[in-house]
Amino acid sequence: MNFEKRLEELFIELPELPAPSGAVVPAVSAGKCLYLGNHYPYAEGKLTLRGRLGFELSVDQGVSAARYALIQALSNLKSAAGSVNKVLRIVQLNVAVASAPDFRDHEKVADGASQLLQDIFGSSGKHSRIVTGVQSLPQNASVAVSLIVELK
Repeated sequence: MNFEKRLEELFIELPELPAPSGAVVPAVSAGKCLYLGNHYPYAEGKLTLRGRLGFELSVDQGVSAARYALIQALSNLKSAAGSVNKVLRIVQLNVAVASAPDFRDHEKVADGASQLLQDIFGSSGKHSRIVTGVQSLPQNASVAVSLIVELK
């Protein structure tokens, strides 16, 4: 399957990545796996959908934030690997959700990113997943997404 073409069919344009903050690199390759660090919900070059789920943001807004963050991760993937067509499979998706103490819909938020991975990569996009609720994220981001990807 041509994943670059699939992105076009879904009208997804991979944006320029913001500069990494802190003493980190955006991606590390180890063997055939590529580890992509935290990505946040950027739209049109600006962090969007800030705040905590269950306080300032709804579940639907959280789903959108997870999708935006995943698109940032895919942009990083393309930059690091040269093409999203080099993906053999998505191994693991990690989603941190900034949320109110009584928020219970973390998995619904993470499904925004999980479903998009399967829409793009088909069976190669089926993955294991870790979803965590956190009190806060950098810059008041609502969601952070990281990936482990096996390359061809």
